[in-house]
Amino acid sequence: MMNLTSPASVRQDCRLIGQTLLKLALPRLVLRAIVIAVAIVAWYLVASWILDFGKRMNYDFLHTLGQPTQDMAQRINPYLWWVVAGIWTLIVFFSVRAWFYASLASGAATPVGTDTLAELAPNLSEESLGVLRWTWGDRQEPFTVGDLRRSLSELRHNRIGKIDMVAEQARILEASANRPSRDPRDDGRRDDRRTDTPREPRYVEPRIGPAR
Repeated sequence: MMNLTSPASVRQDCRLIGQTLLKLALPRLVLRAIVIAVAIVAWYLVASWILDFGKRMNYDFLHTLGQPTQDMAQRINPYLWWVVAGIWTLIVFFSVRAWFYASLASGAATPVGTDTLAELAPNLSEESLGVLRWTWGDRQEPFTVGDLRRSLSELRHNRIGKIDMVAEQARILEASANRPSRDPRDDGRRDDRRTDTPREPRYVEPRIGPAR
């Protein structure tokens, strides 16, 4: 087995990768914070306006339906506008959440610049670079921020040791596969030798009584 990187070196590699991820994600983090802050302010202003409008609501136009109808509308008025404010809250929440998840997916799919990789790679151990290569997979697409983020997670969960174990198991199985296989003709030769050897007559127990 290869000499695995020390835990201190792995922690250092994780710190470097984390710093690189922060530098790459910082513009999007700032944008997300601004959008969420604007959404909260807009939600608060509109919700306050809805509730204030409900407080000033006058149901005199229902006089043609009778006083009992006006009284009932006046009683349920606060709850009605709280429901409207709740609907507005759900609209804002799900809209912001959908935008946030789309922003996360877009950020993860962003390719890491070659200059950034060229700056990061020389400072990582060979085993950590192996984890980055393992995360990259079939390499049909550029190395992305999502790949780098997954590499950091895999390093923290002992991917180096797992890769080494896989390599060791592969060597064991390949060595077993390379052993000379048994020639099936040897079984035939052993059968021929057993056939050519004269057999002793089998003992037959004598019977008492008439022969059949």
